[in-house]
Amino acid sequence: MSYRNIQNVVDISLSAALILILSISVLQADPIYYETKYPPGKAPHPAVVVLHTSSGFKTVKRQMVKYSNAGYVVYAPDFFRRHGISMENRFETWTTYKEDIESELIEIIALIKKDPLVDPKNIFAVGFSNGGYWASFLGARKHVNAAASHYGVWRWPPRAGWNGYPAEYFDKESNPVLAIHGDGDTIQKPKFVYDQLDNIEVRSPKFKKHIFSNAGHSWDCKRCSKDGYNKKVTKLALEMTLDLFARHGR
Repeated sequence: MSYRNIQNVVDISLSAALILILSISVLQADPIYYETKYPPGKAPHPAVVVLHTSSGFKTVKRQMVKYSNAGYVVYAPDFFRRHGISMENRFETWTTYKEDIESELIEIIALIKKDPLVDPKNIFAVGFSNGGYWASFLGARKHVNAAASHYGVWRWPPRAGWNGYPAEYFDKESNPVLAIHGDGDTIQKPKFVYDQLDNIEVRSPKFKKHIFSNAGHSWDCKRCSKDGYNKKVTKLALEMTLDLFARHGR
């Protein structure tokens, strides 16, 4: 092979490598998968990040409708998909992939602020079960005006690598976060949860909790029969969340 041919091969190889590197960079720069739903009426609107349970992204579909009907632009990110998380390895959400998901949700907030149909001064978050953990992160670290956690993850029987989160996100400067829980929750049991909520209340003056009597986990899911669907609690929890958002709008 002549010198010219060798040089051509080298140039082609370098070009291919550069294209590959650029392609990987672009892929990594893309935000995590998300869906949106816009309310009717004149923009700009307030926005809410709606965060799914450990059963996956499909669980926020009905929530997106509720909050859009209430006048919010809804952004619903799938924080499982990129990392291959499922019910079987959902604990890795708060261990292996915790820092990645933190960064990805911050990217979603930045994206929302650029949406011309959104009022960037009025962004909120609500999460359910697993998503409640992440709504707490967004509120406690002041990425949103206020956040609500519905039957959220606050603590599990001790597991290596949990490091006390999400309680450790909170301090005296944290934005308002409302923890809504049920005293009959068999997934996030009161004996594991209440001491965490009390601890946060001491350290974070804008943190509030509300405990529903005779309410279990996933009270808003008709197919989730373990703890039972509770129509009254579903309605009240939504009203409390919307009231929280209204009180902390700008």
